Amino acid sequence: MKTLTGVVLLAATLGAQAQPSAPARTPLPAQTPLPRGDAARGRVAYMNAGCYTCHGTVGQGGAGARLAPKPRAQAGFAAYLRSGRRGWSVAGGMPAYPPGILSDVALADLYAYLMSIPPPLPAAENPLLKD
Repeated sequence: MKTLTGVVLLAATLGAQAQPSAPARTPLPAQTPLPRGDAARGRVAYMNAGCYTCHGTVGQGGAGARLAPKPRAQAGFAAYLRSGRRGWSVAGGMPAYPPGILSDVALADLYAYLMSIPPPLPAAENPLLKD
């Protein structure tokens, strides 16, 4: 019985050593914090950039993802906006908006606009849904 236990322990030990180690993670590049945005300018930038065509006029979503209320964290929002994502919507995906197209100030304004959008009223409190 001792031999069988020793073989099982040896096999388990060798199996654990034979597992490939996880690849080393490459650290993300340090991002400079975005300036504080202005919601009124952000709404104008949102409309001028055409964000509303996929994400709705108040970020409610449509062909694109829902952005408001409560958008993702600002750093993630900025990274996603800068890199874009192809193939995730009817129109071919989220285009990238590098700083040459959308400045850091405009990006911060867009985020401030999305943060300023309140959640919708519950159906019972919405006057448009009452008899």
